[in-house]
Amino acid sequence: MRGTGHRRAGRAQSEHDHLLQGGRLMPARETVEVGDQLPVVEHVIDQDMLIRYAGASGDFNRLHWDPEFAAQVSPTGGVIGHGMLSMGLVSSAVTAWAGGPEHVAHLSASFRAPCPVGATLRVGGEVTEVDHDGGAATVAVWAETEDGARVVDAKGSRAVVRLSD
Repeated sequence: MRGTGHRRAGRAQSEHDHLLQGGRLMPARETVEVGDQLPVVEHVIDQDMLIRYAGASGDFNRLHWDPEFAAQVSPTGGVIGHGMLSMGLVSSAVTAWAGGPEHVAHLSASFRAPCPVGATLRVGGEVTEVDHDGGAATVAVWAETEDGARVVDAKGSRAVVRLSD
């Protein structure tokens, strides 16, 4: 499931496969196919990001900012990122591909592993189903650390995107 921005069949999705609507590129209904890959986006999960996310979400659990506390209770032995931060980064990738939040009809995530502070989180997805008549695509979404640990597992994580006409 590792994405490279290319379909399995080898055809790269290009800007020509998207339509400009409201100043945003969004997938064109007739060009989206099963196997299309969302562009992979990388994020370094640093302490500043965790602090900003804690402030925005109100989640100040010490596991996300206190190294001494996290050393005692964390499955990684250190500070870890918020699960919902990982989901937010997945949402951001899907929203960018879809052409805006108004085109994302559904998003769900299955969390499988913690994301340690300092990790690079790679986020992507693959189109698993296309309803050309209904104008929607289902995307299996994922997030993984640079060592391949799946933080958000594609087997249980989905986005449904409304496609343009």
